[in-house]
Order: sequence, then structure tokens, then C-alpha cells
Amino acid sequence: MKFRGFFLESKSLISIVCIFFSFYINAQTNNTLKEIDSLIALNEFVEAQKIIQEELRNIDSTILGHLVYPTGKIEFFQNPETKFEKALKLFSQIDSFKSSDSVLYQANLGMGLLYIDQGTVSNAQNYLETANALAKKLSDVTRMVESEYHLSELGLKLGDFGELVTRTDNAIKLIRNNKNIDFKLAPRIYNYKGALMHFSALPDSANYFFEMAIKAVDKTNPDPEQTDYLPGTIYGNWFMVKQSSGMFDDAMQFTLNSINHYNSFLKKTNNHPLTEKVHGNLTISYRNLGSLYYDLGQKEKAKQIAILGYKHAKKHFLKNTIQYFGTALMVGESLLYNTDLDEAEKFLEEARASLNSIPGNNYSYRANLHGALGDLAYRKGTYSEAVTNFKRTIDAYRKSNEQGFSQNEVYATINLARSYANLENYDKAESIINTTLSKVIAVYGDDSYLANEVKIAKVKIVFDKKDYKGTIKLSNQILNSYESVTFNNAISKEFFSPNQLKLLLYLIKAKYETDSVQSAKSLNSTIAIMNKALQSIEKRKSLVTSDEDANVLLENSQELFDFGKELYYRLYDKTKSEKYLNKLIELHESAIYHRIRTRLNLSKNQLAPENIRQEENENREALNSFFDIDEETQFDVDEWENTLAAWQKYLSKIKEKYPRYYEMRYQSVVTPLSDLQHNIAHNTTLVRYLFLENNLIAFIITNDTMKIVPISMGFSFDCINIVSNYQKNIDDVSECLHKLYLRLWKPIENNINTKNIIIFPDRELFNLSFELLTPKKINSFGELANNSLLNKHNIAYNYSLLLLEKNHRTLEFEDNFVAYSPTFNESMKEEYQLAINDSIHLDKTYLTLLPQPFSTDIAKRLSKRFGGESFLNENASKTVFSSTANEHKIIHIGTHAESNNTSPELSRLVFAKNVSDSTNINDNYLYAYEIYNQNLNSNLAILTACDTGKPAYQPGEGMISLAHAFNYAGSESILTSLWQIDEQSSTQILGFFYSYLENGQPKDEALRLAKLDYLKTAEGRTLHPQYWAGLVLMGNTSPIEISQPFPWLWVIGGIILLFLLVMFLKRKAFNKN
Repeated sequence: MKFRGFFLESKSLISIVCIFFSFYINAQTNNTLKEIDSLIALNEFVEAQKIIQEELRNIDSTILGHLVYPTGKIEFFQNPETKFEKALKLFSQIDSFKSSDSVLYQANLGMGLLYIDQGTVSNAQNYLETANALAKKLSDVTRMVESEYHLSELGLKLGDFGELVTRTDNAIKLIRNNKNIDFKLAPRIYNYKGALMHFSALPDSANYFFEMAIKAVDKTNPDPEQTDYLPGTIYGNWFMVKQSSGMFDDAMQFTLNSINHYNSFLKKTNNHPLTEKVHGNLTISYRNLGSLYYDLGQKEKAKQIAILGYKHAKKHFLKNTIQYFGTALMVGESLLYNTDLDEAEKFLEEARASLNSIPGNNYSYRANLHGALGDLAYRKGTYSEAVTNFKRTIDAYRKSNEQGFSQNEVYATINLARSYANLENYDKAESIINTTLSKVIAVYGDDSYLANEVKIAKVKIVFDKKDYKGTIKLSNQILNSYESVTFNNAISKEFFSPNQLKLLLYLIKAKYETDSVQSAKSLNSTIAIMNKALQSIEKRKSLVTSDEDANVLLENSQELFDFGKELYYRLYDKTKSEKYLNKLIELHESAIYHRIRTRLNLSKNQLAPENIRQEENENREALNSFFDIDEETQFDVDEWENTLAAWQKYLSKIKEKYPRYYEMRYQSVVTPLSDLQHNIAHNTTLVRYLFLENNLIAFIITNDTMKIVPISMGFSFDCINIVSNYQKNIDDVSECLHKLYLRLWKPIENNINTKNIIIFPDRELFNLSFELLTPKKINSFGELANNSLLNKHNIAYNYSLLLLEKNHRTLEFEDNFVAYSPTFNESMKEEYQLAINDSIHLDKTYLTLLPQPFSTDIAKRLSKRFGGESFLNENASKTVFSSTANEHKIIHIGTHAESNNTSPELSRLVFAKNVSDSTNINDNYLYAYEIYNQNLNSNLAILTACDTGKPAYQPGEGMISLAHAFNYAGSESILTSLWQIDEQSSTQILGFFYSYLENGQPKDEALRLAKLDYLKTAEGRTLHPQYWAGLVLMGNTSPIEISQPFPWLWVIGGIILLFLLVMFLKRKAFNKN
């Protein structure tokens, strides 16, 4: 679901940047108050209190009311959770003095503002209303404007939109009726009015009042309140109008200006009455900045900024404040956009707890919360729950703003309509979206950004309803409207039309559904639209700066790639032209394996020299880590803009000087396979299995032929699981192996005439060891040696056709071998338990791991045999592995592993606990996401562990697993297991495998021969495929030249023997003489 929404939709009251007018600052024409102010700024609280106490001796003093605020402020600085006992005591004293109405006015206003500063806003209401009544009694217009303004601020804090509107309008009316008075509060009041016009869907009026606010700022006054605070708050709110209008450049500049002004204010002041407001406004500006990066598809950066704002709120605000609530909600939303739903839910619950602790109805804030909860439910697929939450969102918005139709309500109704559509209640969904669109067009105009958002939502509903003609009409209308819009630059264009890709996809699918003939001409016409969509992806790819965001962009475009494959398949079926097969494969390979393809292309050093790529890495690192701030929660805007400028300068340079590199790195999303067949060895056949929706096809490719074969789907994939299930008997397994052969291999076997085969599986087929397939049923497992593909072919596997290189030169490493085997024996577990001080931190899973003595034994033997090094038992720690594994011909890992298909990045290898490091004692799991960031250059990595080869992404998205992570990290090939295999059996096979490898056999043939040797020696239950067939080779199959270690022991032994022989002969000769 495209949910600009809670970054954009949350720009309700929570996003209005608060302007707090300190009567205390503006009242400092009195020398005593100036002195108190300066002492508080210097943290000289005791001295300030002395002066306050001295002034209290004069009960007739005209500044008594002004002393309430600094008294409470000192309490607040010393304890943010203060009950303001001293300020309340002073307030009571002033009241008992029967002071004048003007003194009582300042005292009430002071108490009200103290509670607003603290965030306990419900306590402020009576004081501010009393102050307003006293101002009216005094007929003091300036104080009337002042109190009306603070009552409007109270309405904002309480989420009471009606009170905010009423009080703001009262203040403006007073200003307009008294033009002869210079109201210092005018910029603040106009600013609020501008924000209210924005939320009332009156953008022209909003721009007018924001311009009035900026003009009203006293630019001749050097006070930081005038030079920084007021411009910061006005630009912070004006940002919302620019963003909603699709004016990305202005929106970005306004929010960065805002942050810059707040940082400047905080540098210039200390313990200022506005300090808390500035910190609160800064968190809102972070929210605004994050929303812009989200709209550009830079979700990782948006999340970084959200976390920065959250840390800032934790540092400066209590949990029962709107500021804290807003930032917890902001992080929750950013995690939703990054599809980390479990973590998102934690932060949303934290936001809920915060909001529940804040007194008042808080309708607008509750609307924000329910909106985010609705989004969470939608993403989980619980659409009825989403409907409930979006209804609550709309109800709360209407209660908070009974006088208008806000853009927040627009986004909430969009999401409500989408949820109804997913429940297949299309009439309800369309009715809601049509009503909303009519209102938006009436208020904002037909070509407005907001109308564009509603129309796009309507396209999806109409398409889901199977109204394909309506889909085509509406999609074309929106796409044509983009042509008439003038954009400042490419970034603004992508910001305004982030849904163009979706529109093109709906258009393509609708045209396909209405094409009853499906001729080659009409299909090519549809493909032309698809190519336009691919160009849109390439443009957006050029704007993102991290590999993570680029991968997210391509993953989100998977539906387009899948449908494109379907179109090319239909074209091939019509024309039998091989060019469409090439196009089909290009789409498939490029979409699924972009991540590893980019990494490998970067390592070739062909498209750009090393110094250019080093410059790129430095710029990218500066850009992507800029907001990863540990303790500090503010950032330098000028430094950020300079970082952005350096990146753009670098991109311009490589686009001009290294255009092919620029295209591969920042534009190309489809890599041509024109040289594919040239990269296939003459004795090798490639078999690429590919699912097109629920249809399975196989590509058979050699260096001079390419053929496509449809595969019948008349069988259950349960057979794949039966093969590796030890509990299944010979009859069940035999039936399945033969059935799989007939379905998957028989249709293509006449096209395969080579000994070597490289299989590229898809989806469920990643869990199948193809060598087991039998042309006829077997009566015993021992027959697999002669009656299976294992007997006929050397079979290897690979991730992508893009990884093939015919003339690949095997990397040369000086060191032969390194092995890691934690063993997990009982003594290691006992030492671990003794080292843990608190049982709550005890890793109980670690204590249940089965010991692996056979893995340790082979690691010892092989390290001696190849002159390598082995790290055993407690020495096989994660830290040791990360620091020693790189640059070996063979990296051998004998340990346990856990595959996580739901969260692939959390698949992990288990190493020994580092009991000597109490701080990181439980840091013994090496996760897939960590492996991607390591250098594990080798010719072969051996992962003989449970589940290490199973797909880490959901079916259809490729075998991105621990094995893939090793490939990405620099290992040319990986020998791994598709399922949990017997430790002793795998050790035996590896023993045979290493012998063949040492003799110079290619890796795939060495593994096949090793398995055949195993079958000759195995007996009984150990012949079952579960024990041995899961071991597979992935990647490069070339032989490894293992250098033999110099036989020092034999040489030394020979020298000693020779010496003894000489001595013996001499003695014998001497005795003769």
C-alpha cells in the first residue's frame, strides 16, 4: 500500500511547530528581571532565587506576577518532573496580597506557561482562562491578544482543533481592529493561522498568512527569538504547504532552514524560556525531513532521522508529553515503511502508552495513533482491523476539527477505502473514494497533488474491481496530467509522481486483460508501456544512495518484473522468436539477483578505476552514516548540505567520465544477457527452472543452443520434503524420486548431452537435490549409485545466469586452509554457565546444541594435511572467525546453523561463546546481514551445518541465504547442505571430497565421486538420502590448486637418519681399522 500517510498524514496538530511567546523575555525592561534572567542562563539558580526572595519583601512591587515563571523555571531545570511547589506557593502569596489585576494576570499566565513547558498541559487551562478574563477586565488589548494566543497553543497541545481555531481567530480580529498597536505576537499568530488554513485545505490562504508571519518578524532585533526562533517555526510549518503541493525543493529547503535556525538558537542561549519549545520543534522538523526522504524512496535514511528525533525527545522530554509521543510514533511509522512490523508494533505500543498518560481527549493525536495502527493491520493483512482503526482515525479527526475538511482526513479515507477494497467490498470502497475526490477537487483543484493521490488510490480500487476499461481511462488521465506539470529538477519530478510506476503497472495489466486477441503487435504495444515503467525505476534508482534502498526499490517493483516475464513468454509462444526468451531471462535474473550482481560487477575493476570507486565509497559512507549519531541528537545543516553537494558532484563526474559504470551502478535495472552463451563451457549445460505465476518452465542453454520446455505441474511439492525425511520408507522415497524425475527431468533430458550440468532452481526447487532423481523406481537406497542422475552427471547449482564467467580466473591465495569447529562439548557449556552472572541472560538454546566431535576431528586432520590452521572448541569464536577467515583457498566451517525464512537477514551460524569477554559473551551468532559486510575471500567455503543452504528469502525471490551471503562476501563457491544431515556421514563425504580436490578434480566432480564412494561404504540406515544427499555445490566449479606444505618433519627426519647412518659407517670403519 502506498501510504504517504503517516509521514504525511501525521502532519496534523502533532506537526504544527509550536511558537511559544515568553512574556518573561519581553517583559525584561525591568532591571531586576534582566538580572534574574541572566543568572538562570548561567545556571546560577541560588543567586537568582535570592533576588526573587528579596523582591518578594515588597508586596506592592509591580513585577510580583512576573516572578512566578522564573521561580517555576528554576524548579523545572533542577527536576523536570517537579510539582512546581515553590511557584505555586508564590502564586498563593500573590493572591493573598490582594494584588492588582495586572499582577494577577502575569501570575496566572506564568503558571499556565510553566505547565505547558513541562508538557502537563491540562493543568494550564484554568490559569490561562483566568489570565484571559483578567485581560478583558483590564481592557488591555495587548494582554488580550497574548492570552488568546496562549489559549490557542493550549488547544493545540490538547488536540482540540476547535479551541485552536477560535482562539487564533480572536487574536487576529483584535490585531486587525487595533492597527495602531505593534503586536509582538503577530508573527506567531499569523503562523498558527497559516497552519490552520493548511489543515482546513485552503493552501492559498495558508501561503498568505505564512508570508504575513515572516514579514511581521522584527529583523532589526538581534534577540535570538527574532533571528532564529520565529523564522524556524514559521518555515517549519510552511513546509507542510509546500510538501502537499509537491514542491519538493521548497519543502526541503524550508525544513533544513528550520533545523538550522533551531540549532543556532540553542547555541546562542542557555536555560532560555523557549528552550523546551525549541527542542520540541526540532523533533517535529526531524519528522518533516524524514517524510521527504520517505517520499523519495530513501526509507533507510527516513528511519535514521526518525530514530534521531526519538533520541532527542528521550533526552529532553518526559514520557507523558506530546513531544515524546510524537517521536515514538514517528519511529514506529518508519519501521512500518521498512516492513519491520514486529519492531514497529513495539514503538506504536510505546506511543499508545505515552498518549494514554497525557490528560485530555487529544483527538488529533489519537487520530495519528489509530492511523498508524491501521497501517500496521493493513500490512499484516488483517483488513477488518484496519477498517476499524481507520474509522477511528476519521472520527477523531472530525472531532478535533469540526469546522473544516483537512488533508489528514483525506489520507485516512484513502486508506479506509483501500481496506474495504481488500475485503472485496468494492462498492463501499468506490463510494468513499469518489466522495473524497469530489471534496478534494472542490478545495484543492483537479490538478493538485492531493487530488493526484486520491485518483491513484481510485485506480487500484477500480482495477481490483476488474473494471479494466475504467482503469485504462483513469490511468491515462493521471499519466497525461504529469506531462503538463513543470518541475524544477528530476528530484522534484520524482517527488510529485512517486506512484507513476504503479499507474503504469495497472495500465499494463488492464490492457492485457482487455486484449482478447493478444497478437504479437498488441503484446509489443503493452511491452512498450512496461519499458516506460522500467525507465521510471531507473530514474528513481539514480536518486537513492544506499544499496539497501536500491534493493527495496527493486523488490517493490517485483510485480512489474513478474508480469513482464509473462508478456515475453506469451510473445515467444506466438512467434517462437528466441529474442523474447532472452528478454524473459534478462528480466528474471536482473530483478532477483541485483544485489549480488552489483557487488560482483564492482569487484571486476573494469568499468571504473580503483581510486574512483574509493572516492565513491567515501562519499556514500559519509552520506549514509550521517544521521547515525550516538550521543548527540542534533546535526549541522550546513555540513549535511555540503555532504549532499559532494555526492552530486561525484555523480556528475562519473556520469561524464565513466558512463558505463554510472549506468550499471545508478541506472540500469536490467542487464543484457547478450554474452550468456559465450560464457558457457563446451561440456556444460545450464538448466534454469522458472515459475511464471503457477506455471513452471525450464530453459536449457548450451554455448550454441537455447530451448524452452513447459513443465507439467500435475504433482505435489510434498515429494521434495519426503525425499529428505528419514522417517519415510524406501517405497515412499522411491515413488517420489521417480515422480520428480518424470515431471522435472524427463521433459528436458533429450536436450542434455553433457556430463556437467549447472542447475538454477526457483522457489520450492531450491530444496531439491536433483542428483537423486531416478529414471525408474528403486528397491533399495544403495541402487542410487547406479540408477540416478548422480551416476550420470556432475551437478552444481548457481544463483544467477549473470554470475557465469567462462574465462574466470580462480583467485590465488597464499594460505591453503583454515577451519573452525566449536564442538559444543559439555565442558564448554559448563564454562559458559559459570561465566554468566545473571540467569536472565543465559542462552538456553546454546546449552541444547548437540556436540560435533566428528567435525572437530576432520578439522584437525585437514589443517595438518594442508598446512593450515584450525580453531577448535572455545577458540572457534565469532571474533576469531571474523578476523582470520579472509584470504584462504578453503574456509571450512563445521558448526550449527539456523535458517530464518521469515526474516532472512537473521539466518545465522553458531560459534563458541567467548567466556573471557563478559561484555560480549553472548555475541556468538554470526547473522547473514553481518556476513554481507565482511570480507571472506576464498576459492571455496564449506558450510556443513544444519539448514545453511535453504532459501533465506521467501520462495520466488532467490536463494539469498547464508550460502548467498558467503558468495556476496567473496567466496567463489560454497559447499553447503540443503537440510540437516548426519554429522558423521558428512565428515566421511568431506574426507573423500578433499582427496579428489587435492588430486586436481573440479569441485562438482569431486563432490559426485565422494558421494559415490560414500554409497559404496555406507550400510543400513546411513544410505537414506537424508544422511548424505543434502550436500551441494553452489557457484564456481573450477579445480583448486592446493599447494603442498613443505615437509619439514620428513626433511629433518631424513637429515637425522642420514647423520646417524654416516656416524654408523664411520664407527664401523673405525672398528675394522
